[in-house]
Amino acid sequence: MCTASGIIPKFTDISTLAMADMPPQIPFSLGLRSQAMPMKLIRPDTQGTFFRPLPTAMVLKEKTSGLNPDEIAFKEDIGETFSLIYAPFYISRQHLVDGVTNQVLPQEKPISPEIFDRNRVRPGIETHFIAGICPACGADLEGSGDSLALVCRNCHSLWRARGKNFAKIKFSTVPPAHKDDIMLPFWRISANISPLNLASHADLARMANLPLAIPREWEKKPVHFWSPAFKVRPNIFLRLLGQLTSAQLAPPLSQTVEDNVYQPVNLPASEAVETIRITMAALLKPRKEILERLPETNVVPRSISLIFMPFNSSQHDIIHPDLGIGINKKALALSGNL
Repeated sequence: MCTASGIIPKFTDISTLAMADMPPQIPFSLGLRSQAMPMKLIRPDTQGTFFRPLPTAMVLKEKTSGLNPDEIAFKEDIGETFSLIYAPFYISRQHLVDGVTNQVLPQEKPISPEIFDRNRVRPGIETHFIAGICPACGADLEGSGDSLALVCRNCHSLWRARGKNFAKIKFSTVPPAHKDDIMLPFWRISANISPLNLASHADLARMANLPLAIPREWEKKPVHFWSPAFKVRPNIFLRLLGQLTSAQLAPPLSQTVEDNVYQPVNLPASEAVETIRITMAALLKPRKEILERLPETNVVPRSISLIFMPFNSSQHDIIHPDLGIGINKKALALSGNL
């Protein structure tokens, strides 16, 4: 959330009922249950009747976390993850019962079993799987459960699921100096921004009021916005946006998959585009004037590149060798929970 006093990073975890016309005693939200209680995946042999959800009901609700909406210049919801959670209920003696606590829910009149005669689904059966085999060479693909990109180290390619098949992903790699370097993915974005005049590296340096003499070649060098292609805590994510975009890196690139460890790509390019206005709010000056103009600013991406950059591994942190940017290893390990 961008306010006159600065950018406020928040993490939101909410649940919303994904069925319409349900009995009023069925809660609209799961509250803390989805965060505090253990859950398990649905299998084809899981017992119970499952109802088909309404996708339109599964939307991120407006949350201002106690702030006056008039104080917020604009906000961006970045890195949303939607999970479909089935909560158990059953009918006993015409009473609706919570399947977790086995407590009867209050009601004004008896419940008829016909209330549950709705469109049903078997998630475990309708879900389809794609074999993790490289379409190009037949080798095993590598990637974690939350990764949007799977790596083939045999033919140096990246793949993403599209429908019932795999589609190839264009990527570049900054060659690592050490075998224990960790390869972190980033999106590099060039975009048309209007009505702000922010087309070159020189424009960025002037509008960010950077304390340096602007070289002539920067006038012709296009500006790129950088965003992590992985999820991490909001305060760290916000710091990386500003540091990498300010640096305007132009490292040597190759299309080789190195033998190093690759951090999963779990933030899509569409979400990275939404970070551009946040990055401008963090970097550009004067802040008050920029915040007045950003809500009406139009951002149209021209090109988006996925680039893996090596970070040196130390005992507690991973560090970019040139910029000195550090990320705590524990924060990176916990990013899979976001």
